[in-house]
Amino acid sequence: MHLRYLNIYGYDFTRLPRSLSNLYHLQYIIISSLSCKLRHTKVDDDFLPSGINNLSNLCYVELPENSIPSICGIGKLKPLQELNMFNLRDASGYRIGELENMNDLCKLGINFLENVKEAVEACSAKLYAKRRLTDLTLRWNNMNWRNIYLDDENVLDNLQPPKCLRNLSIERYMGARSAIWMNNVNPIFNLEKIELSHCRNWEALPAFGQLPFLKSLTLYNMSKVKWLESKSNGNDKYHAFPLLEVLRIYNSEALEDWFEAGVAVEDGSLFPCLIELVLSNCPMLKESPSLPSKLKRLYIENIGWTTLNFYSNSNPIPLETLEVSRCPNITSLPLADEIARLAALRSLTITKCPNLMSLGEMQTTNNFHLILSNLSISDPSVLLMEPLRSIASLKTLRIADNDVLVSFPNEADEWFLRVRASICELEFKRLKSLQSLPSAMESLSSLQKLSIDHVPMLREFPNLPPSLKRLIIGNCHPEIKERYGEDGSSDRHKISHIPHISISVFSFYG
Repeated sequence: MHLRYLNIYGYDFTRLPRSLSNLYHLQYIIISSLSCKLRHTKVDDDFLPSGINNLSNLCYVELPENSIPSICGIGKLKPLQELNMFNLRDASGYRIGELENMNDLCKLGINFLENVKEAVEACSAKLYAKRRLTDLTLRWNNMNWRNIYLDDENVLDNLQPPKCLRNLSIERYMGARSAIWMNNVNPIFNLEKIELSHCRNWEALPAFGQLPFLKSLTLYNMSKVKWLESKSNGNDKYHAFPLLEVLRIYNSEALEDWFEAGVAVEDGSLFPCLIELVLSNCPMLKESPSLPSKLKRLYIENIGWTTLNFYSNSNPIPLETLEVSRCPNITSLPLADEIARLAALRSLTITKCPNLMSLGEMQTTNNFHLILSNLSISDPSVLLMEPLRSIASLKTLRIADNDVLVSFPNEADEWFLRVRASICELEFKRLKSLQSLPSAMESLSSLQKLSIDHVPMLREFPNLPPSLKRLIIGNCHPEIKERYGEDGSSDRHKISHIPHISISVFSFYG
């Protein structure tokens, strides 16, 4: 039989037919219409027939995600184009040398690199010879007991990919330095996406800012990195990260600045194309002189900044989403000052910034007002700061994560009246001490959904608007359930006009 394409539909089977390994002309194996449970659940080692590596024409497989790494002698499948993850073992048929002649690979992941015992063994993979490889993941494991950092460095030195590589991910590498091949821009010249994760000893990053096609850079748990760019990478002035669109940095406690002192960057040329910036748990990071001019999405959490610095010219600020959370040093955000240029802003989050005193100053001659789709806050007092005080329109409001709020200030009723014709959804969540809701809620003529969750001290509702379609109450005080929960309850008639009602008691009360 000269079968070349096999697509298997099914939900219940636990292994593939043993005769599959006799279909020597097979090029594609796809298991489709599987439930998510089977596709992502561990399957037995005998899910695949033992002779699957005899299918020497096989170039593409789509199987449960952990079945392919179980293939012994996978190196016989030379035409294979994708090997999402190859689990190395210290056993024949599972060593890194299996990859030597798999030169048609376009996508490759190598896991358990700590099982490469000698640096010379890493050479046997011959990654540099895979001229079609565009996507590479290199992953170590067992960080807690591994302490032979030098071995990781020497192994990574010998895993140089081909110049055609576009996407590179490195996880749990325990070396202190970059691989030798990363310190020269030429071997990684064409990279478009880089992800470095849990590499806790890595100190100085390569010259990623000089990569001409890099569009996305993610750093996660890079505990010792102080700068994105070190002065050892060169002193000539250059345009830094010329095409970078997405920069995400998480849990980098030592990060101090974008560049080490002495690095020369052309004025105004830092992140000229950046669209999304995420900075989370980088408490030492110095404030940016100005935010990138094309930035559309900014998320900052637990960083040491005291304010935001928008670039100073008359051009519109394209920012669409701004989230500021858990930033204790933030004292002001210049939203009111820049209201005329912030016409694109649609989603705003300001939570757990205890020292925030101002959102800027509105000019008396200014006729511009915010038009938001989503607003999330933890302190209702920010609603009374311009430009939120005079907001023109808002669709969704979320107030959450405040343990001391007991009631809303009287001025809040006036604010809710301002948005009564536009607000469609309102959520109160994790408000430990809140005992009452704004009385002006009855006037919210466009409100369709009201969610209240983990507000255990709330025992009654104000009058709710006739427009309301859904009322969802979770983890509430038992008195709410008693008064509003069932037909015939004392106050059920006050919410009987709402088509969909769900009420559950706070677990503390049983």
